[in-house]
Amino acid sequence: MSEGLLKGLWTRLWLRRASFSARYGDLDKLYALRDPWNLDTPREQARFAASNALVARLAPATLLEIGSGEGAQTRWLQQVVGHVTGVEVSGAAVIRAREACPGAEFHEGRAEDAARLLAGRRFDLITAFEVLYYAADVPAVLTGLQALGDRLLVTAYRRRAEQLRPHFAGQPGWRQLEDIAADGTEWEVWLWERAVG
Repeated sequence: MSEGLLKGLWTRLWLRRASFSARYGDLDKLYALRDPWNLDTPREQARFAASNALVARLAPATLLEIGSGEGAQTRWLQQVVGHVTGVEVSGAAVIRAREACPGAEFHEGRAEDAARLLAGRRFDLITAFEVLYYAADVPAVLTGLQALGDRLLVTAYRRRAEQLRPHFAGQPGWRQLEDIAADGTEWEVWLWERAVG
């Protein structure tokens, strides 16, 4: 069995166990492998480029990236944002991210910990790309992230977005943006903005 196939099977097994469970230890174990998500594929690179285009339109000077992993998307975000701060549950991934993205800042912790880890700080934009699937209490995570800034950009793989959609659709401040599509895969995109006034 090839290393790539074995890595893919290993990742799928852990993903099934970790979805909407807050089993962050399972996610941390994935980082025993480098790039457990296979983010170097053309499909993922196209997703990063499309995400970057959305971020660039919002023109933030500071960005908080929840689920920064090993910094694969952080490298892209650094092209369009002055300063990127990442929060990632895996200590191994944080070490690799610091090596890959020396101009960014990384903290080890869960999405639920972000408000405590970054107390007193504000960000122009917060991103939660492909990470809310793993939180057991999505509303609590969203509330904590909204306390750190006035805009929150979320993407979710279409086949897994159904469970997340009720937290956005019809909720105050949320609107759906155009989907991201790459290589036959689609991701829903949602933006929350704090009401002015």
